[in-house]
Amino acid sequence: MLKWKQSPKGAKQGPVALGRNYNCSTPGKIEESKKNGIQGTTLLKINGTIVGGGPLSGATIIAVNAAAAKTPKQWRRYIAYEGKVKVGGSLAWRANNPGNLRDASTKIGSVSGAVGLFAVFATMDEGRTAQKNLYINRYGAMKVRNAINKLTPPSENDTTHYLAELKKAGVDLDKDVLSQIDVLMEAIEANEGMIEGIEVTRVP
Repeated sequence: MLKWKQSPKGAKQGPVALGRNYNCSTPGKIEESKKNGIQGTTLLKINGTIVGGGPLSGATIIAVNAAAAKTPKQWRRYIAYEGKVKVGGSLAWRANNPGNLRDASTKIGSVSGAVGLFAVFATMDEGRTAQKNLYINRYGAMKVRNAINKLTPPSENDTTHYLAELKKAGVDLDKDVLSQIDVLMEAIEANEGMIEGIEVTRVP
């Protein structure tokens, strides 16, 4: 459902992050630098985003590259967190964002998707909590079909197909969101494509 696009104009370019939520759009050589704490040079072979934990160490980059080599070409992206790096898989999995939310007060960063930026959460549980709060607080009293038209507008998605998939999953499109929130969230997560990749543990 999601396709990647060029990083937004003005976004920092390069293979590692010197700060929080750094979008890496050009893999390549990481130069030796006291400023970023990396010793020697290491090649990062895929694009990605760092939202926590600072720059990747050389040993971590080697592990990320090894994981990328096992990953289908279309999924060769990563998001780095405190303690781990999620390589490959769908955007929903990498970003801990099962509903592919654009924004939330609890996000720890953002990542580029097919149409703009999507929120990144520290854990999958935090992503699901943000999704549930949004659906209940903003759309709870709406019929599901009306809520989905706002959440996945026809200008960006095949909303008719999306609704049909939710119906197949047992969601009543003419009932309110709140009364079937758990079934709805499960169906949306499946429809958004929760495809797991490889988790790499960060090392010094």
